[in-house]
Amino acid sequence: MIRFLPEEVRGHLARGEVVFSLKDAVRELLENALDAGAKRVRVELFGGGERAFPEGNTWRAFPEGNTWRAFPEGNTWRIVVEDDGEGIPFAELPLAVEPFATSKLKDLDRITTLGFRGQALYALRQGALLRIRSRPRFQVGGGLLLARKDGVELKEVPAPPGTRVEVVGLARGGSEREVAELLKRYLLHYPGLSLAFFVEGEARLLFPGAGLKEAARLAFGRVLGERLFFLEGDGGGMRLEGLLSGPQVSRTRPDLLFLSINGRPVAWPPRLLKVVRRAYRELLPEGHFPVGVLNLTLPLDAFRLRLDARKEEVEVLEEVEAFLEESLRQAFQGQNLARSLPEPRPLLPLSPPTPSGLPRLRYLGQFRESYLLAEAGDTLYVVDQHAAHERVIYEEFLRRLKEEGLKALPYPVLVELPPLEESLLPERKEVLASLFALEAFGPGRVRLLAAPSFLHPYPLLLPEIFREALRGEGKSLTELLARLACLPAVKAGHPLSRTEGQALLDALLQCQTPWVCPHGRPTLLALKEEDLIRRFGRRSGARAGEESRPRRPEEGLPEEPWPRGG
Repeated sequence: MIRFLPEEVRGHLARGEVVFSLKDAVRELLENALDAGAKRVRVELFGGGERAFPEGNTWRAFPEGNTWRAFPEGNTWRIVVEDDGEGIPFAELPLAVEPFATSKLKDLDRITTLGFRGQALYALRQGALLRIRSRPRFQVGGGLLLARKDGVELKEVPAPPGTRVEVVGLARGGSEREVAELLKRYLLHYPGLSLAFFVEGEARLLFPGAGLKEAARLAFGRVLGERLFFLEGDGGGMRLEGLLSGPQVSRTRPDLLFLSINGRPVAWPPRLLKVVRRAYRELLPEGHFPVGVLNLTLPLDAFRLRLDARKEEVEVLEEVEAFLEESLRQAFQGQNLARSLPEPRPLLPLSPPTPSGLPRLRYLGQFRESYLLAEAGDTLYVVDQHAAHERVIYEEFLRRLKEEGLKALPYPVLVELPPLEESLLPERKEVLASLFALEAFGPGRVRLLAAPSFLHPYPLLLPEIFREALRGEGKSLTELLARLACLPAVKAGHPLSRTEGQALLDALLQCQTPWVCPHGRPTLLALKEEDLIRRFGRRSGARAGEESRPRRPEEGLPEEPWPRGG
């Protein structure tokens, strides 16, 4: 039931009034439809306000000065949003366009709807003509409300169940493209919604509620949508469902990474975005973000909304961060993006899997003494030999450091420090302790007593490695090891024999994360046979058809000669 909000609640909601653009208006009307439980929504846009209705319609009942004729022709929008939701009872229609009147909000701490401030329709009627036709399913006949500024008129009309809202004469601001992008965003969070979008009577978007994968193809494009993998998680009263890209796709901004909480599209809370970055820290370069959508369902006490117009901003509890981190970890394991826990293997497996989950690669050759060409099944792989060797060395460093720890150096190594670097010792103590055992040796000096065994052969490099760690050039142990792995890795332009190339491929497949080097660059790219078939315009491949094999001429018929010339 629509009712006026108490004065104390209005005080919380009044901060930050909404200034409507076209996109804002469509968003508010769409959210009203979704809050009403709509399964089907139709959105229409027309340019021009006065031509929205033919001459002689009911707006002549408005007092002089409140008619739509104040809107200059061709400089305004007409918006129509129609849904099959619950509908508004006849007696409550006038309340729907009043300020701080809503049926959605009962408790500020338990907001369960997209809209709750009770100001959208009131704000729209201040700058445009509102025409609302609505009927609940249980009601015989519908109601038609016309409202602009202080003028309101209500009468009974025949109407199907649901609500149809027309906004006539909304000042120009925004574009149909912005509306289309907005609708695609909502379909990522409501993939079961049947949605139609028309501009000047022409269909621009038709979506039958075909599910999340189809919504992603619509929002991101078919090629990118196909590269997203499905993930889900459930636990502690929280649920996650979504699609994310693998390491082959990334952006330098999170502008194609969308989040919803309980169906509400929200901006990423900084702490949740850090959880996603941590999950991808060895899969993407620093500062890059995946593409996709995550839809979280949370208990109402696990997050808090802003109550003003910036209601897309939220805060979440630490339990939500932990849930998302664990859900991403499990999802990555299922996609072979992270190493799974060891499982029992048969004594003599016919085709033992690699730890990474990638198929075994057969070396084919080397391109420009920088890239290895390999095949597995119906896929051709191009491997960056330097990045691959970096990954192999880096994981070897990690393994040996974990298994062997620090070992005493044959003799202490003295490192002299200027005052500025010496002052950093307390601050960087934790990182230094993971690589070195040391002791002070007078003013501006330390002695290195122990280090990982893989650093022992390089005593002349130890002081410089220590200084890098001290200065924070490698902000963490993993970054330091990544920098160290780069030094001995085989470089681009270095020729490799077939045996060496195959050995590098085999070593890469034994890595936990073979897809990227320690710095986040990809180590290998894949090209499937079906892509080659499509690009060459062939009908089939060597395995699937017989086109690539020489064909015997039929008996009794001469073989056709090869064509000569063009």
